[in-house]
Amino acid sequence: MVAGNVYGVPVQRVPEPIPRPCQPMDVAHAVDQLYRRSQLTRDHLAVLGHYGRRRSAPDPARDREARARLLWDEAFGLIAPVLAAKGFILREPAETAVFELV
Repeated sequence: MVAGNVYGVPVQRVPEPIPRPCQPMDVAHAVDQLYRRSQLTRDHLAVLGHYGRRRSAPDPARDREARARLLWDEAFGLIAPVLAAKGFILREPAETAVFELV
């Protein structure tokens, strides 16, 4: 509703509803749905779980984490559009696989 004057009574602008922030369950639900559709493999889940518990992404500079980083990037390449469709992703930097959630 826009601000204005209706029958001599000022009309106040109704604030836009505040979007719900992304919760861990939103990400878990997206991962679950992708896994059920066979878009994510058990390897993807293992990497997401391991590095999720560490609270850091695999470091592509470390040889031992190179394959994990590929799986991580593949997984987030599939997860990001699902979260973006729900309005949770604020921006997606083109040069990295890091996403900022709302």
